[in-house]
Amino acid sequence: MKKDFGFFLEEDFLIGTANSAFQSEGAWDADGKSESIMDHFAKLYAGKSPAARKKAGSAGGAAMPNSEDLTDRGCFFYDNYEAYIDDMAKTGQNTYRLSLSWPRIIPTGVGEVNPKGIEFYNKVINKLLSCGITPFVDLYHWDLPMCLFEKGGFENPEFPVWFEAYAKVCFEAFGDRVKLWSTFNETHCSIRAGYLTGRFPPYIEDRKRSTLAGHHVILAHFRAIRLYRSMNLEGKIGIVNCMQPNTPAEINDEDLGAANRNMENQLDWWTLPLVQGKYPTRLMEYTQEVVDTMPEHYQEDLDKWFAPMDFLGLNYYTYGRTKQADNVLGFSGTESFYAEPGQAYAPYPAGLMDLIQYAAELCPGMDLYITENGCAIPNKYDEETECNDPERITYLREHLRVVCRCIRAGYPVKGYYYWNDADSYEIQDGYRLRFGLTWVDHNTGRRRWKKSRYYFSEICKKRMIN
Repeated sequence: MKKDFGFFLEEDFLIGTANSAFQSEGAWDADGKSESIMDHFAKLYAGKSPAARKKAGSAGGAAMPNSEDLTDRGCFFYDNYEAYIDDMAKTGQNTYRLSLSWPRIIPTGVGEVNPKGIEFYNKVINKLLSCGITPFVDLYHWDLPMCLFEKGGFENPEFPVWFEAYAKVCFEAFGDRVKLWSTFNETHCSIRAGYLTGRFPPYIEDRKRSTLAGHHVILAHFRAIRLYRSMNLEGKIGIVNCMQPNTPAEINDEDLGAANRNMENQLDWWTLPLVQGKYPTRLMEYTQEVVDTMPEHYQEDLDKWFAPMDFLGLNYYTYGRTKQADNVLGFSGTESFYAEPGQAYAPYPAGLMDLIQYAAELCPGMDLYITENGCAIPNKYDEETECNDPERITYLREHLRVVCRCIRAGYPVKGYYYWNDADSYEIQDGYRLRFGLTWVDHNTGRRRWKKSRYYFSEICKKRMIN
C-alpha cells in the first residue's frame, strides 16, 4: 500500500490496550494477596453519605469516593486472563500495558515473597509473549500495601528502600522477558490527589505531607532505575505521568502566567527532577509557601540519587482552561472549551499534539509513549446500547490521527495504549463509567466485544487509521 501520504503506523510501532492490577484483576484477597490502600478505602467509605465520608476523612476531611462499588471484581482478569489475552491476540494488538500488584507479590510489603503471586504474573507474561504481545509493565499503579501505609507509606523515609526491594523481586522474576518497565503511574494523581486535594486514597489535604511523599517517590524511582541498570537486563525503563494541557481562559498576561504555572505544576514537577535533577524553579520563585514545604536537603537528595531514564509515558484524557486565582500557586481551572456530548473528561483530540510537543521540549531526544488515552461513557446498564459505541470509535480515530501527525512531524512517539482493555473499576466512580473496548457484566464476568474493539482491531491489523 502506498504510504506517501496518510495515517499509517510502522510495523515496529506498539499499539494496544492497558489496564491496572487493582482495577482489573478482582480476587483482591485470593492466593495470599493482602489488602491495598485502594481495597481498604473503597470498603471503608462504601455507601456512606458525603457528610459521613467527610467526617471520617483520614486527615483533612476531603471529598470521599462517591461510589458504593468495591475493588473485588474489576473485570475478573485474575480468573480469566487467558481469555482476555486470547481476545488481545484476535484484536491484532502487539502490546499490552499492565501493572503488578505489590500486595499480591509481597503481602507484607517487605520481606517474604508470595509464590502464588509470582506464578500468576509469570503465567500472564508467558501467555502474552506466546501470542506475540509485548508486555509493558508498571511496578506501581496506586495499590500500595495497606500494611506499609500504616507504617507511614510514602511519607516514611524508608519508602524508597521498600520500593527498591520490591522492584528487585520483580526484575529478578520477570526481567528476562519483560523489556519495557515503568516505575510509577501518575504520581500527580496518587500523591497530589491523595495527599493535597484529598480526592484519592488516602484522602489527605496537607501540602507539606504531599511534597514529602512525592519527593520519596522520586527517590524510589531513581533507586529502581539504578538497580535495573546494575542487573544488565537489556530493556528500557521509565515512568508514566499524567497531563492535562492548559490554555489561558482569557487572552491576557495574568491567565497566561496561570496556565504556565498549571503546566509546570502538573508535568514539570514530576518530570524535570527525573530528566534534569531539579524541581521547576519558577513555581518556587512564585511563592515562598512552596519553598517552605520542601523537604530538608531535597536538592542534595536529587544530586545523590539522580539516574537518567529511557522514556516518558504520557496519559492524556482532557484539555483545560486556566485563570489567575488568589491561591498558593495563583491559578485555578475553569470550564473546558470543548466536550463531546455524553462523555466524561471533555475529550479534545487536538490537545494530544500540544502535550506531545510540550513533553518533547521538556525531554529532548527521549522516547515518548501514549500510555493511556480513553473514552469514558457513563454506564447505561444496557448491554446493546453500551456495545454500540460510535463515540468511542470517533475518539480512537481522532486521537490516533493526531499521533500519526506527530510522528510525521518527527516527534519520537513509539507506542499508543488505549485505556482500557475491558470495563473495570474506576476511582471515585466504581463501575459507573465504562472505558473498555470489551463490555463486562460486573456481576457475572460475562464479556462481549464492543463495536469499538472491532474498529480498533482493523487499525491494529492494517496499521492504518481511516
